[in-house]
Amino acid sequence: MIKATTPAKINLIFEVGELAQNGYHPVNSLYLELDLREEIVIKEGVDGVVISVDGDLPARHLNAVPKDSSNLIYKVALALCSKLGVELPAINVDLYKRIPVAGGMAGGSADAAAMLVAFNTYLHENLGTELLTNEELKDLAATLGSDIPFLIDGGLAIGVGRGEQLTSLAPLPFETFWVICVSNEGLSTPVVFGRFDELFDVEPFSDFEALEISSIDDLALVMANDLEEAAISLLPSIESSKAKLEDLGALKAMVSGSGPSVIGLFRSLEEAELARVSINNSGGFALVASASYAGTRLEN
Repeated sequence: MIKATTPAKINLIFEVGELAQNGYHPVNSLYLELDLREEIVIKEGVDGVVISVDGDLPARHLNAVPKDSSNLIYKVALALCSKLGVELPAINVDLYKRIPVAGGMAGGSADAAAMLVAFNTYLHENLGTELLTNEELKDLAATLGSDIPFLIDGGLAIGVGRGEQLTSLAPLPFETFWVICVSNEGLSTPVVFGRFDELFDVEPFSDFEALEISSIDDLALVMANDLEEAAISLLPSIESSKAKLEDLGALKAMVSGSGPSVIGLFRSLEEAELARVSINNSGGFALVASASYAGTRLEN
């Protein structure tokens, strides 16, 4: 049995460029890892790749996770076996989810990152394959999804290209506490990008390395997301989630990634917990998280 965990991500700043001929938008992202961690356990199976799903999320999220070959977990297994030149073994993969599905926080990419790290070790221990380095895993990850390479190392990083070309940065010099307001509905990332193309002109990218973020107030001032208005136009209820978080004390609230989850930045864990309880007591669903710098890792 091999177990790995992977964090969630948020985009503290997310800038979007003009749609390129390859079908992707170049982006300029300031990624931050959060301590909401997905868990994957790989065990020997009897027939193909069998994926089971459990977690700390509402049933809508857990039921939305595919268990067939469309799941990134399955695609990772195929890609890693192909790279290492071995047949895909029969395995059971138990997935425990804590990151909202289709919420703009890279839940599916987190599962893929955990699978890459865990299956790399599983194949090495059970089939004697070469143990790939994190750099080699990130190269493979980039062929599977734009957020996956960041989640392998985690922390704080600038991502350009499709988000997969990374420059790691030193950790923030202060703690951050986040409330994630989870929508009852999902948003398709391609649809949000398509709406962005319809509504907005692109602006030149910023130089994130030149930013001076020495306090939580500095961070609140620079947080921004080019996709926010596109997401709101598709799901107007996002606006009320933003307002609710700011009414409850968030220094800044904005859409996470392509949405529809809304993140709120708080000064303290106590304030964040009070906001979470208020939202959940009023019929919503919210989670609390803090910044972390652990990346994807094997667990005992």
